Amino acid sequence: MKKINIFAVALLLLFASATFVMAGQKGKGAGIGGGKWMKASKFACLDLTTEQSEKVRALRETRLKEMAPLRAQLHTKRAELRLLWLQTNPDPAKIKALQKEILGLRGQVQNKTTDYRLEFRNILTSEQLTKLLAQGLGRGHHGPRWGKGSGGPWSK
Repeated sequence: MKKINIFAVALLLLFASATFVMAGQKGKGAGIGGGKWMKASKFACLDLTTEQSEKVRALRETRLKEMAPLRAQLHTKRAELRLLWLQTNPDPAKIKALQKEILGLRGQVQNKTTDYRLEFRNILTSEQLTKLLAQGLGRGHHGPRWGKGSGGPWSK
């Protein structure tokens, strides 16, 4: 039994260290807060002013900094959950508690994404917002999924 626990701890450390390596990459272009949405020609049609572009850039950078710890926690919790499921006799209470923590973190990510999107829309003029909506961007889960791999206005 001790060998299994030592193996589980070693595996957890491996996943946790890999998580931090991967979390750094996702902030650059994929995953939560990444993607190529800013480079999309659909976004170019908004014709942002220099001031608007700077506001969007600052907003994006702030969001990336806020999301980094949440991303790292999510990756770690998912790795812990995988380890629990790999045990011969998984503890249902631990699994359910960890799933509840993961759901809480996902909720925090969604709330931060919603706040960001609302702030982003406030930067736009009514004309730009009309163009954004006409392109199908900014429609939440019916358009590009900001915050789940397809990017958003915060990506570079």
